[in-house]
Amino acid sequence: MPVVKSICNMCSTRCGINVHVENGQIASVTGMEEHPVHDLCLRSQAIPELVHSPERITNPLRKVSGRFEEISWDEAFDQIAAKLSQIRDQHGPKALLVHVGIPFVATHTQKVIRRFSDLYGTPNYTTGSSFCSLARTMSYNLTCGGHLCPDYSDDTRCMLIWGMNPEESFPSQANTIVGLREKGSKLIVIDPRTTSMAKEADYHAQLRPGTDTALALGLLNVLIAEELYDKAFVDEWTFGFERLVEQVEKYTPQLVEEITWVPAKTVMKIAETYGTNKPASIALGISLDHSTNGIQASRAVSTLIAVAGNIDIAGGNVFAPGFRQTNLRVEEKITQDKPVGADYPLFTKYTLEQTVTPAIDGILHDEPYPIKALLVVGANPLLTWPNTNKVKRVFEGLEFVVLADLFMTDTAEMADILLPGTTFLERQDLIDYRNRGFPIIVKTNQVIEPIGNSWEDWKIWAQLGRKMGYGEHFPWKETDELFAHLLKEAGLSLDQIKQNPGGFPYAPQRYQEYLENGFNTPSGKVEIFSELMKQHGYDPLPTFKEPAESPVSRADLAEKYPLILIAGPRTRVYYHSQYRNLPRLREEMPEPLLEIHPETAKRDGIGDGDMAKVESLRGEIKVKAKLVEDIHPKVVCAQHGWSEANINVLTDDENRDPTSAYPGFRSVLCRVTKIQ
Repeated sequence: MPVVKSICNMCSTRCGINVHVENGQIASVTGMEEHPVHDLCLRSQAIPELVHSPERITNPLRKVSGRFEEISWDEAFDQIAAKLSQIRDQHGPKALLVHVGIPFVATHTQKVIRRFSDLYGTPNYTTGSSFCSLARTMSYNLTCGGHLCPDYSDDTRCMLIWGMNPEESFPSQANTIVGLREKGSKLIVIDPRTTSMAKEADYHAQLRPGTDTALALGLLNVLIAEELYDKAFVDEWTFGFERLVEQVEKYTPQLVEEITWVPAKTVMKIAETYGTNKPASIALGISLDHSTNGIQASRAVSTLIAVAGNIDIAGGNVFAPGFRQTNLRVEEKITQDKPVGADYPLFTKYTLEQTVTPAIDGILHDEPYPIKALLVVGANPLLTWPNTNKVKRVFEGLEFVVLADLFMTDTAEMADILLPGTTFLERQDLIDYRNRGFPIIVKTNQVIEPIGNSWEDWKIWAQLGRKMGYGEHFPWKETDELFAHLLKEAGLSLDQIKQNPGGFPYAPQRYQEYLENGFNTPSGKVEIFSELMKQHGYDPLPTFKEPAESPVSRADLAEKYPLILIAGPRTRVYYHSQYRNLPRLREEMPEPLLEIHPETAKRDGIGDGDMAKVESLRGEIKVKAKLVEDIHPKVVCAQHGWSEANINVLTDDENRDPTSAYPGFRSVLCRVTKIQ
């Protein structure tokens, strides 16, 4: 049986795989031993079902009188080009909004779509980064000048896992953590839920959702008060430490207990353990980003890493070296028009794109101008954007919607034209692992030909560009030509990368590079006090603010909605709104569930398996209750991505982090009642 080496793209971990092919079909996959990430999870077993699903969209479709009918690619391109040209002529190019999913859409495809957006002339280019980890990356850059990764090695004496559940979201990392734990490394878990890793930890801080910043400031308070910080590093390599001392003075363990629900004794023990077991690493999850105080939370943790002297050292937190792919932006075509919705200049500075959440209201109210068309690529906004009822109104009010995807999703049902894309085994990708802590790049192999009449994704948007008269800007005919162009600026050889299916190491991991060049910040130091934040009107020091919806900030609302909802925890079975149509995975997790503490359930007469109604200010859903001891009695938890119980009906799009515009997915006030 032929075996082709490739990469699993069922989640953002991207494990190396050996793909076993039989009669032109994917038979099975196994881990690629030469790849640094190869401990495969349950999702990988469903790859054959994904690729060969009978539910795949395999031809372009056009909606006629409310029903979809097949059309040719030429017809699809002609109709899209004609409609987009008409909208541009009547309303201007800014009347188009583009939204691209990540990581489902390959990086090179994102670059081609961005090039198309520049040529069309719209400023409204958004991606899944509007809800993903780029807020954290932005915080790292503001504070330390680069993206920080935990450096798990035999040097690591303490591991702090904050707001993430690697056994569900990153199994290979979980295996590494367990291995280091067995060798004697300390383990601390900060999570509102008592995860299986939390049960094995030396200390578990079960904090109130949305209060991470206060806890981080409390840990800094203890480090400074007990002189457990790295004084030499702080004196030479930080900016604003004296102001930080004043800032954290009031965040005593006792006050932190009042705010976060974490006992003062636990706050002290965590700070002391982290401060006395060096090198220590901190792994941050997306939970911190999904808060109306998320940027400040990540800034506070970045500051904690630096002040403790655990930055850019082996076994601590390190800067992953990277390389720069050739820029595909068309500089002379980049518009200066203001994007739809509110402006978030620092987010745009660090991500080079707009954020989509404020655009929801912007589109509904034509602010600052009307949006008439939406291109969606590999994303499902009706299940992943906040405040679904409002998002539906957005789609219903649009003149033209084009969507490229694999399946007939909730969002696909709203489209005028559907375009069939390919899975990751029907195309090639260039994958950089820098943000996983590995300075390697992989060129994946196309294992089989595209199914049906589907097209490799980047070619769709290049061809649409040609149809609209931008042909000179899309000269590449084959994927290898595009890849060679993207690698040109870095001086990397595509042939050399091809010869290393387990990963081509483009740079060595180096430590303490700041000793030579300083940090990549305006001051050349770790900026505890950020002048850039100050210039843009944000708090320049890590500052705690209550979540927009909390029992403290909205005591009036909490009388009616007394519970805090965590929306969207990760699961090892699905990935966002994907894969619920795959039988192997659906068997493992057949239905949506609401995790609720037995005490809370008993008070409302809810038994395990009963149907419950969950309500917030924005709407209500019905979902089956699952009684668990591992959650605080004042907190409930439910996954996102289920059509049958869409948790984003309950979430809020209007109260956002002031710097990133991220919504507070993980701290929504709600109430739960039994359905009789």
